[in-house]
Amino acid sequence: MRTPLTLNPILNQDVTVARILRLVFEPLAILDDELRVTGHLAELDFASDFTSVMLRIREDAIWSDGMPVTSDDLIFTVETLQAINQPVIYRENVQNIESMIRVDARTVQIIFSQASVTAGYALLFPIIPEHIYRGELNLQSFRNMNPIGNGIFLFENLTPLRSINLTRSLTTFRRRALIEEIEVIFLSNAETDLYAFDRSRIDVLRLPFTEWTRHQSTNTPNYEIFSAMYFEFIGFNPRLPTFRDIHLRQGIAHAFNIEEAVNAVYMSHAVASVSPIHPYSWAASDIPAPVFDPARATALLGNLRRHAPLVILVNEDNPMRVSIAQRLSESLTAIGLASNAVIVPPDEYFRRIENYDYDLFIGGMNLPFAPDISFLRGISAQDPVLENAFANLKLASTESAYLQAVYQFQQTFAEHLPVIGLAFRHSTVLSNSRLARGLNPAPCSIFSGLNEWVLKYQ
Repeated sequence: MRTPLTLNPILNQDVTVARILRLVFEPLAILDDELRVTGHLAELDFASDFTSVMLRIREDAIWSDGMPVTSDDLIFTVETLQAINQPVIYRENVQNIESMIRVDARTVQIIFSQASVTAGYALLFPIIPEHIYRGELNLQSFRNMNPIGNGIFLFENLTPLRSINLTRSLTTFRRRALIEEIEVIFLSNAETDLYAFDRSRIDVLRLPFTEWTRHQSTNTPNYEIFSAMYFEFIGFNPRLPTFRDIHLRQGIAHAFNIEEAVNAVYMSHAVASVSPIHPYSWAASDIPAPVFDPARATALLGNLRRHAPLVILVNEDNPMRVSIAQRLSESLTAIGLASNAVIVPPDEYFRRIENYDYDLFIGGMNLPFAPDISFLRGISAQDPVLENAFANLKLASTESAYLQAVYQFQQTFAEHLPVIGLAFRHSTVLSNSRLARGLNPAPCSIFSGLNEWVLKYQ
């Protein structure tokens, strides 16, 4: 992980630190294989109209100092998060919590500001013990740098600017870890991570799949791929009148063989998706991408002519996106719409997107688990029909209504094409030969199966 500014999971702002702290602090809820929220530290009982949820903390959940995990700890954690004005990891999780009722020592009722089937996604956060952390707002106070948790590992010690050591917990409510000790090394960036992995300084590394394919390891690692929320798409310049016309956007989509391109470029390392609803989600419908039909594309694009070729902007550090841009350029040129894939360094790529200096671009976003379209702001023209379909999804108060609303939203997205959806990329965890058993990463916690890992000593 990166060098931590704090080891308090509620005050932490770094995602790599948050991944490690999940070994020390258990979340209230987790996601199953269908990305459905399920209880973990607490049993969840949602109201029939999803206006509230009853959380019953496990009887066998205790802090590493022997104290029980209580309702007061949950309430304290939520109130702490709601009072923070910094961009901490879990701040957004509590924005939809209107109030809390302490039912008993281990039971809390949470009332949501906005009733929604998606409200449960907010519960994917850990809680902290009130008796340890009350008043501890200095990020590097002794207690904030020596965490007391309830996870499968305990904090042991910290070597400044170098690493932390964790030891297995004997009081966890989960199966005890088979590995006795973990050293987590502080590294500065993804390049350094890979360098350390290649030289066996670290045994396990989480890495976006595109990073691994771009920097193939000199060693032959073991790896496991898992579903992630990286949504890849083709974007339009919303300031160009050309692409405010839905028919012209549809014409671009029909000119490109999306299915063939996704299969060829991403292979088994992504799942095709025309909308920002993950296909593995329990609520997703199978909505096909626009059909590859050059004749229809030509008819929709009509007499569109340009004085210069279309500019398809792409960042050079992502070879998969570069391949998509080149294929798209060839497809558009083949129907008479001259296009160039303009491949630029990352800094220039983001600068040009910010300044709307492109016609089309190949991009992607790491989306939250709950359905979201906020990523479209700034890269897509306002679309009241799509926004209404999304609002209906968010307001659904029964699972059946939610399923119907998700289907309608996906259909609307595929027809209106604010962007042309390509796929959700997978991510990967690499391990070297010292690890003798599978990693079993989960989308919401890639090291969640660490208590099952086994090292073979050579």
